[in-house]
Amino acid sequence: MNSPVRLEPNQFPRFYRGGPRIDALRGRPEQADHRPEDWIGSTTTALGEQRDGLSTLPDGRLLRDAVAADPDAFLGPDHVARYGPEPALLVKLLDAGERLPVHSHPGRAFAARHLDLRFGKTEAWLILDAEPGATVHIGLREPTDEATLRRWVDDQDADEMLAALQPVEVSAGDTILVPAGTLHAIGAGILLLELQEPTDLSVLLEWRRFGVDDGSEHLNLGWPTALGSVKLDTEAPRRGPALPPEADVYFRAQRVTGDAELDPSFAILVAIRGTGALHSERADSLALTRGDTVLVPFAAGRTAVSGNVELIRCLPPAPDAPEAPW
Repeated sequence: MNSPVRLEPNQFPRFYRGGPRIDALRGRPEQADHRPEDWIGSTTTALGEQRDGLSTLPDGRLLRDAVAADPDAFLGPDHVARYGPEPALLVKLLDAGERLPVHSHPGRAFAARHLDLRFGKTEAWLILDAEPGATVHIGLREPTDEATLRRWVDDQDADEMLAALQPVEVSAGDTILVPAGTLHAIGAGILLLELQEPTDLSVLLEWRRFGVDDGSEHLNLGWPTALGSVKLDTEAPRRGPALPPEADVYFRAQRVTGDAELDPSFAILVAIRGTGALHSERADSLALTRGDTVLVPFAAGRTAVSGNVELIRCLPPAPDAPEAPW
């Protein structure tokens, strides 16, 4: 495959509310609630699922299968040599129609030891829209211990859990890196673009209010093991206008405004405002407008963006990146 392709929405039911802000961004009529995530260019399935999460190409093939059949064309030989025949990236639009639960995601060492997985779930949030006063809660205010985590799980005192986290008010343009193991909760009224490692691993300390009690709240590992993935210390939230350099070992993001030339790479493009076009060496131009999501394969060669479109270019980790710390 050597042509960029426009991707259709890829939403499916989740346990929390949301979805209308994604519909609005894409310029589509508002649809059912509890579709708060749009997995873009995904070769990853939701936890415990066989199909949910996987993206479909315009020709009807699953992207996962197409990449496996021709990884060099999609990903480039340097990427395949380092990470194998997978993008090593998951991109989502996320509409928080309510405050999400207090939870964390395991890191790579924990995922390898307990789940036989290569990737954990370090993630980053690029805030696209936020209601006035919208807040995320990220990282412990004070160090804690395993006994306290277990008491939070058993008592399900949401107010106490939330009070233990650091509140950060957000607005459009903010970027926050969330290392694996960091307790967090995204507040209501926020539309964000999420870049993350390609897994669906969450340890839900706050589970009862969301009706998640089938074992997935602790990854079917039991609480004593699952809580071992949570960081007990405190650190300042990693917030800024762009991703910090330490994110490059997990994913990269570039904000592109107006005319720009781009080197060959597998990429997911998300147009967040304006109109324009994407030009590539080996395909016809592709019109871009707000809400469009486009997959660009490595084989498309050098590409260029023209017009007044503003987009976010989501990229896999760099092939020469050092080993991941989380």
